[in-house]
Amino acid sequence: MTKEFARYLELMKERPEEFDNTGAEYEIICDPEKVSSFEAETGKIIGAVYESPWHIMVVDLVTSDGKKCFAYERLMPAVKKGAVVALTMCGEKYILLNQYRHALRGMQYSFPRGFAEKGLSPEENLRKELGEELGAETEEVKFLGDVVANSGVAGDKVSVYLCRLKSFETHEHYEGIKNVEAFSRGELQKMIREGKITDGFTLSALQLMSASE
Repeated sequence: MTKEFARYLELMKERPEEFDNTGAEYEIICDPEKVSSFEAETGKIIGAVYESPWHIMVVDLVTSDGKKCFAYERLMPAVKKGAVVALTMCGEKYILLNQYRHALRGMQYSFPRGFAEKGLSPEENLRKELGEELGAETEEVKFLGDVVANSGVAGDKVSVYLCRLKSFETHEHYEGIKNVEAFSRGELQKMIREGKITDGFTLSALQLMSASE
């Protein structure tokens, strides 16, 4: 048994809901002999292949018909719950970060957000992120709902909050932040139409807010 598959079995015990086959279209195969045989035939590694403080990348062995098996990778959050997005407003203006995103190799407008952290509730994590990224003083926090940004590769739910700020500032260069900008609703809608706002969390947060009005 590889170390990756041994860690995978540990995760199954720690987080059984994320490996539950009940009603699943793709059944997860966890028999060590079947896994070992698949690895020998394909050269692919099944198990927890990478782990960081933020993500765990696992490769499942799955089947859709009980016969043919294939590998399917996905990302799990290292901390199960507590990831947040802050739909930030100051007065009638929406407050967005203009921030470098490594995966895009470029800049992107988005609302502040943060991975879950051990020992912090979602609201505690929210206030921590707002302090770090905006130095913000908050006057109202309202839960809007949960979103899943990319279910093709990750299944974690992220909590979205409307955050009305008393004040904010630009923490330039912190986590790639170039500057912080304020936009009216009309300006924001124009930016979306022009393809200047593409972040899935930001677009989802705006839709949740619109649906709650």
